[in-house]
Amino acid sequence: MCLVAACARSDDRKPATATQLELEPELARTYQSACAACHARAATGAPLTGNDADWSARRAQAGDALLVHTVNGYRGMPPLGGCGRCSEADLRALVAYMAGGPAR
Repeated sequence: MCLVAACARSDDRKPATATQLELEPELARTYQSACAACHARAATGAPLTGNDADWSARRAQAGDALLVHTVNGYRGMPPLGGCGRCSEADLRALVAYMAGGPAR
């Protein structure tokens, strides 16, 4: 419930239909339970999964910068993206999936 309250915002952005990367089944379930509430809904203000306009500047940052935001929380996103059981590798894979590719 805290995730939904933390990411409430209205706008006209549309989520992408798919990203270029695929997740392993366990990470796909993690995405659905921890990430999709904000990153798959246009009205949340979070960068939308697969939306290049939302992610292009973020991908240009060092991959570690995105990991730091994910681990520490950033704006309305809770620490660890709400996934307390995720490893660093899991978080990196989830960010790469949402961003449509790895950070540069």
